[in-house]
Amino acid sequence: MSLNAAVIGLGSFGSRHIRTIQKLGLGKVSAIVTRKKSNRLVPDASIYRTAEELFSHERPDLLIITVPPSAHGDPETLAAEHSVPFFVEKPVSNDAATALSVLEKVEKSGIITSVGYHSRYSPAIERAKAAISESEPLSIQGYWIDGMPYTPWWRKKAESGGQAVEQATHIVDILRYLFGDPIDVYSRGRKALKAVDFESSSETIITFPEGRIATLSVSCEKERGSRIGFTIGFADGSAEYMWNGKLSIRNSKGTATAGPENPNALYEDELSAFFKAVETGDRSLIKSDYRDGVKTLMTTLAMNESMRKAKPIKMKNFLDGSLFQ
Repeated sequence: MSLNAAVIGLGSFGSRHIRTIQKLGLGKVSAIVTRKKSNRLVPDASIYRTAEELFSHERPDLLIITVPPSAHGDPETLAAEHSVPFFVEKPVSNDAATALSVLEKVEKSGIITSVGYHSRYSPAIERAKAAISESEPLSIQGYWIDGMPYTPWWRKKAESGGQAVEQATHIVDILRYLFGDPIDVYSRGRKALKAVDFESSSETIITFPEGRIATLSVSCEKERGSRIGFTIGFADGSAEYMWNGKLSIRNSKGTATAGPENPNALYEDELSAFFKAVETGDRSLIKSDYRDGVKTLMTTLAMNESMRKAKPIKMKNFLDGSLFQ
């Protein structure tokens, strides 16, 4: 069975996913929604300007949605209304109301969905889970310390949601995957760069179930190099995960590593899992569906809200919109 895929957004990730589909022979890219008049990756694909135009002409077997955070909502809603499964890049939106509205329609339609939190597909993360089950974590530290992307929309909070929502979402999502849904978050930030209209550095304390507490350092002020990942401290050693998908576990027995040889394999694995899930109906292949993606979004939006209010935000009802009332 060859699946016809439509790709909405032809930026770096839209192009990456098209190459993955072609490389792995997952299906055929039959349509692309883009402002560009043509594309070199799939010369015979139909080109549409909007998702509405796409659905007025054809019904693909699935959608790949890779648009800026502020552009989410309409593509996912149309997919749900037409019962078309979709894969969407993170974050699922930069707005709580949009994400919750889409979630309602998605769950009513029953379609298969997947969100691009590719780190969940790393064997290193499963090894980290095993380490946590073997020994109680004493400390949990996450970090996304980097510079600013050149993309203009990224620097505007109204379009990107800020660094917590658009970038640190990956670390928040992994911590959620490992430790469960947060109980509360408390963030403080500073605005030190004129190039962005949001906090350029922040520190967050996240309380997880079982009394576990994590700290998360986020900054786009770094001029050279970067530090992206998390470290878990144990009574006998530590486990450190870095952005290349590798995990290093150090203890009295020595050092062990886990993870893919090629970090790009994680992007291939998440997309392969989605295509196979659509083809077979096996939802267990998906490690982050739309509902799960909304939970991660709400956590990062709570970080923004905590910085704005300078107080902790309780996460008990973070899927009913009450966080932001």
